[in-house]
Order: sequence, then C-alpha cells, then structure tokens
Amino acid sequence: MPSCFSTLPVEFIYRILDNLDEFTILYSTRNVCARLNSITDTYHRYQ
Repeated sequence: MPSCFSTLPVEFIYRILDNLDEFTILYSTRNVCARLNSITDTYHRYQ
C-alpha cells in the first residue's frame, strides 16, 4: 500500500511548499523520493 504522501495530488504538495522557505524545501524535501524530487524540480519558485 502506498503512503498517503505519495498519493497526494501535485497541487496539494505545491500548497505545502508555498508555506516553506527555499532552504527548507531544498534541504528537507530533496532526495526523499523520486516523485518529490520531480515535484520540487517543477515547483514554480525554482523556475
């Protein structure tokens, strides 16, 4: 069974990331899993 986090829609994860500073996003969410890496790579604050 997948974890709840892995089934969240990307839009919800973006909303969570909107409440974090860049340092926290880079150092706390990167390399957790491939899906989260992909999401943070496309997150608008890094475009």
